[in-house]
Amino acid sequence: MLDVILFVACTHGKLQMRIKSKTIVVHPYEMLCCGPNTTIDDCMISPDFEARILCLSPRIIQSILHDDKKIWNHYFYISQNPVLHISEESSRLFEQYYRLLEYRMKFPQRSYNKKTMVSLVSALLYDLLADLSSPSFEVTESDALISQGDILFKRFIELLSDSEPKERSVSYYAEQLCITPKYLSTTIKKVSGKTAFEWINEYVMEDVKRQLSFSGKSIKEIADYLKFPNISFFGKYVKTHLGVSPTEFRRQIQKRL
Repeated sequence: MLDVILFVACTHGKLQMRIKSKTIVVHPYEMLCCGPNTTIDDCMISPDFEARILCLSPRIIQSILHDDKKIWNHYFYISQNPVLHISEESSRLFEQYYRLLEYRMKFPQRSYNKKTMVSLVSALLYDLLADLSSPSFEVTESDALISQGDILFKRFIELLSDSEPKERSVSYYAEQLCITPKYLSTTIKKVSGKTAFEWINEYVMEDVKRQLSFSGKSIKEIADYLKFPNISFFGKYVKTHLGVSPTEFRRQIQKRL
């Protein structure tokens, strides 16, 4: 079972596997996209198979596409259609990004390495999403392929994304969605592999990191803005999720700049 987001761009030959009891075949100018919690079985490749493979952390992708509401439409489309046809132009573009990332990884000690890598991955993702922006890829809630659980997950993420500052209790989002907290958590876990509380914490931490990195607010002002009860609670929350205090995290960010 995958714990990453997997991209496989076939350049020669073919790849065959089973995903969710369905046989999948990937040919040249096609890309396989699989998310976390995907189980792959019976994988076979042709003798001449060649591909460019990229594995990305879900957290990295979430961080990059944090404010892109359409991403969840793409997510649901890909979950039902993991093999995407990509144009020759997009295939060549992916190849260039792949080679640039591969080359850049040879210099991990270079200044701004992390920011450079994130920027390259960000550009790559948006160029891939450009191929999913046509009306033929648009997924609506009336699509019979989307389960009620998928629809709930989408609405939950949209609600979470739109909240600023974000509420941190599952019960708040359950109330907004007119369901019980237990049902929300159970459904979100089943659809995404993570609980509603885990998703909330991840989105809150993205806001925390953005405020500490780019705002001129003091630590107390950030804690107040993000609706933490006091600066002590805020400090403990940040240290739990980042391993360092808010002050230390800000110091590390400033040191890199």
